[in-house]
Amino acid sequence: MTMKRSLSLFRFARSGIRYFVRDRSAASGVEFALVLPILVMLLFGTADLGHALTVSRKIDEIASSTGDMIAQQSSWTKSDVAKLLSGASFILQPYDTTELTITVAVNDVSASGSATVNWSAALNTSAVNSGTASAVTIPSNIQETGVQIVLTRVQYTLTTPVSAFFSNFTGQNGYSFDRYFFNRPRVSDTITYK
Repeated sequence: MTMKRSLSLFRFARSGIRYFVRDRSAASGVEFALVLPILVMLLFGTADLGHALTVSRKIDEIASSTGDMIAQQSSWTKSDVAKLLSGASFILQPYDTTELTITVAVNDVSASGSATVNWSAALNTSAVNSGTASAVTIPSNIQETGVQIVLTRVQYTLTTPVSAFFSNFTGQNGYSFDRYFFNRPRVSDTITYK
């Protein structure tokens, strides 16, 4: 009897397994439940990357347009440069500009190719002291003795909800941008700062 009973239990189990293997009525629901978290992560990741790419473009625009504006005049006053830097920060909006730093340094280039800061102005950071070596190496193909080089450097950190969440795992808090742009004076070889 026990043999018959175990044989019937085996047949019952086997038929039950066959039934569950053939039954596809809830398969799409299970598949959707498994795929949904991945789709949600892709959606938020795409939106997050879109914000980062937008900010990257805006940072490039701040660096290039600020340096270009400085290079277009042979003389600047401290108040005019401060207004220019403040106005350039509006390019970043609607993103928060409190973490944005802009540094403009007009560099003298020696015959040996070394660059030292003639004058500098900054927004949300300290200006570079006169006589200091350039923070960024100036490419030799744009250097010319007696002609100053305008170096504009823009730094920014974008923190989004997704990057803040993943900072616990990656150790990095957001997207960090550090862009610089070179210009040569357009009106004369030097730019004065009063």
